[in-house]
Amino acid sequence: MTHPDSLPLSRRNRFLISILLIGMLLTIVLPPLAFQARGARGLSPSVGTLLSVISPIAQMFYMDRGYAFFAPDPGPSHLIRASSDAGETVQVFPDLDEQWPRLKYHRHFMLAEFLNDSYQPALPLEVSQLIGPELSPEELQTLRLGRKRYERILDSMVRHLESTGKSDVAIVRLEHQLPDFVLFTQENLSLTEERSYVELPDVPITLEGLLGTAEALPQPDAENATPIDPSNSEPVPVPDGERKTDTDSPIDETDQPDDTQEDAS
Repeated sequence: MTHPDSLPLSRRNRFLISILLIGMLLTIVLPPLAFQARGARGLSPSVGTLLSVISPIAQMFYMDRGYAFFAPDPGPSHLIRASSDAGETVQVFPDLDEQWPRLKYHRHFMLAEFLNDSYQPALPLEVSQLIGPELSPEELQTLRLGRKRYERILDSMVRHLESTGKSDVAIVRLEHQLPDFVLFTQENLSLTEERSYVELPDVPITLEGLLGTAEALPQPDAENATPIDPSNSEPVPVPDGERKTDTDSPIDETDQPDDTQEDAS
């Protein structure tokens, strides 16, 4: 006779265990996958649908941490360069010499990546005339809210630094690029080589870029970048009642307050 402890699991129990294993796997994979599946128009619908189901479980077990997949290709990292006191003081975040212990350094590292991940270029004034087949009102509102979110995060960081006694604070994003294999072997470059740090200025997106790359808005080219011209960029707050017009003149827009705010400090 067969011992009771060696009896195989019933089909119902195997099914329940399989569901639990699949759910645990999704809980581990989906939070970091959400970072990789986020574009200019927001989160991937398929990933967002699955994430909404497992999000309560991930939060309960503290598995929804803010990290992406680091391997096999971690890609470039991003830093913050903050100048203050009329440019006399310059700080870079994160900084191993300044932020210690390691947990404090990691906190600044994540804030720098968070700021870069939220970056959204300003929109041109003429963007209102594109509403129609080229650009839906929902897509335009998503772009505007993305810009407003980035400015709120940036302003929060500036105010935090000013609260420490600094004045005239200005923040610039930096990208720390990794050398490719050929360059690394030929020149024996250090990972901290000065040439690997590229400034990412804040420049408005063009109409051509908006129509051609609405799915993935590119980061600006540091060499050919031009500063933002406030007279030729659109205010961030989202106006109501926009419609495509037959006239060539831009639609007058009124600013409306928005309650969306991210506290990055």
